[in-house]
Amino acid sequence: MELDHKAREAIEDIINRREGINSIQTQLKEDMKAVAEYLAVKPAQVARLISLVERERAKGDVLETERGVISAAESMIPVATTEQTI
Repeated sequence: MELDHKAREAIEDIINRREGINSIQTQLKEDMKAVAEYLAVKPAQVARLISLVERERAKGDVLETERGVISAAESMIPVATTEQTI
């Protein structure tokens, strides 16, 4: 396969954009770690929070659905009485 000037430029552009994306992804990971450290939580928790906000912004009702799932889960867990915890 022989590449003309236009094809080479297009391929170079793709390579450069990929390098840029990788750099941005690395910086995002570092930023998430910094936020997690500041909040004294795991980076996965920050990622989950961000994911929920993004989904809520995109579709709406995501947080309400999550609340429903959490409420259902909580209702399945027996409430500890004072006697059980002592």
